[in-house]
Amino acid sequence: MLLLASDVSKQHAGAVLSHLKASHELHVEWLNGARQGQLSSVIDGLPITQFDRVLVWLPFKRIYSQIPALRKLSKLIVFDPILHELASIEGEALHQHVKLCKALPWARFVVFGQKRQRWLKKQGVDVLWLPPFMEPLPVDESVAEKTNRVCFLGDPELLEYKQHKGILYDARRELKIHIVGSDVSFAEKLGVLDNSLMCFACDSPFGGVRLQTLEAFAVGCLVLLWPADHDECADLGLVDMENVALIDSKEALVAKVNFLQRHKDQSSHIANSGRLWLNTLELQAGKYLDAIVEPPFGEYTGDNAWSGLKYLFYR
Repeated sequence: MLLLASDVSKQHAGAVLSHLKASHELHVEWLNGARQGQLSSVIDGLPITQFDRVLVWLPFKRIYSQIPALRKLSKLIVFDPILHELASIEGEALHQHVKLCKALPWARFVVFGQKRQRWLKKQGVDVLWLPPFMEPLPVDESVAEKTNRVCFLGDPELLEYKQHKGILYDARRELKIHIVGSDVSFAEKLGVLDNSLMCFACDSPFGGVRLQTLEAFAVGCLVLLWPADHDECADLGLVDMENVALIDSKEALVAKVNFLQRHKDQSSHIANSGRLWLNTLELQAGKYLDAIVEPPFGEYTGDNAWSGLKYLFYR
């Protein structure tokens, strides 16, 4: 098998994809920015016919602009790690992801949110789910006592939270939630998380568990999660009041915050269990990879020169 991946994602993606090396012969090409922009040359310079599978883990904007190059690959698996981070299925960004799938009808796509997987399946896409994961984060062990009771990662004014805006503002007023907007630096965000007992993460408008939600688990916050999909939570091993506090309304959020504030031993247990749970995700994702690479592909139609012409300027 051949893996074409961004050198920037080497630490993140490499840890999971290395699981394939245990059962498959895997040749990896870590591509810098210049080579990512010249996929056709990269592919032409490799003995492509010798590979049973070609796995592509590259930034979406790179592969979307080079569809003709990808159409040369008959046994293609495209990892799309950002699709579930996009909210509205009416948005232009999501529309582009669907156009990519339609331009490569024989390819297999891998997404990180079950809600998005079901949505693409309904449109006839060969799509499978990979559990989300992340590399460890630095934790500030010098924080002696957390000063924030609850923080929220996100901006209530964003369009994504349109249906939850009133709930967010009511909860902010009642619980004195510390808002961490999208304009803060990564270091500032980690600082707030390190100082917060609990983190409210609203993934409901999105397609799965987002990276910033995993970051809250990583630093040891007790995560109050309004999930995008309850079935996905179960498959990931998230258990309400064991390693996460699941909520589905403002009333549930307020009630659980107040309860957990009074029962500090239980709060500490949930937070610690959540951090331990996060450490299992990489192994979970690794185990899914064989089921992703082994099934047969659909009929290859990329060798049709006439249909290929329309993708030269596909946007």
